[in-house]
Amino acid sequence: MLAPKVRRRAPERAFWGEGDKQDRDNRFTTPDFMANICKAFGTIDLDPCAHELSPVVARRRILLSEGADGLAEPWAGRLVYVNPPYSRLLVWLRRAHDQWRAGNAETVVCLVPVRTDSAWFQEVLSADADIYFLRGRVRFLDAKGKGQHTPFSLMLLTLGAKPEQKARYAELVAGYWISGAAPLDGDGSGKK
Repeated sequence: MLAPKVRRRAPERAFWGEGDKQDRDNRFTTPDFMANICKAFGTIDLDPCAHELSPVVARRRILLSEGADGLAEPWAGRLVYVNPPYSRLLVWLRRAHDQWRAGNAETVVCLVPVRTDSAWFQEVLSADADIYFLRGRVRFLDAKGKGQHTPFSLMLLTLGAKPEQKARYAELVAGYWISGAAPLDGDGSGKK
């Protein structure tokens, strides 16, 4: 025996839960996580992908369960917080970017998995967004209020965040910022 106290590690999962997609998409940010968002960015005006069980406090919540649809209804507000269903991540990121570009939201804060490999993300979104890579795994709540850490890394993707907001968030939460920049060409030189 080389290491008598070694335990077998559980295999990593790429998704949550054993249930259906609805079950896996219903994960809610914890009140302590949201407190840091509010301390850094201010009061949330809109949660466009809200859920009746979510602890996110926003002046307006668009609830699919009430027949509303954050992908179709107009967004408005100084601060929009988006914790989208990860099964439709790119659709929600496109919507957030479009609404911010249209001037319907001054600042958009999205809590999303670190999935930066799509061409749209690299060519369009990364030029406008500031990204905060969160250190460690974030804990979410399921529909029963039970906590569970993500099986993947997350980032805070912001559009229109002010330097003082980003600095305050970095003081509160471990991680680091990468600011948006013009997309690079194929060799990474930035020359067109």
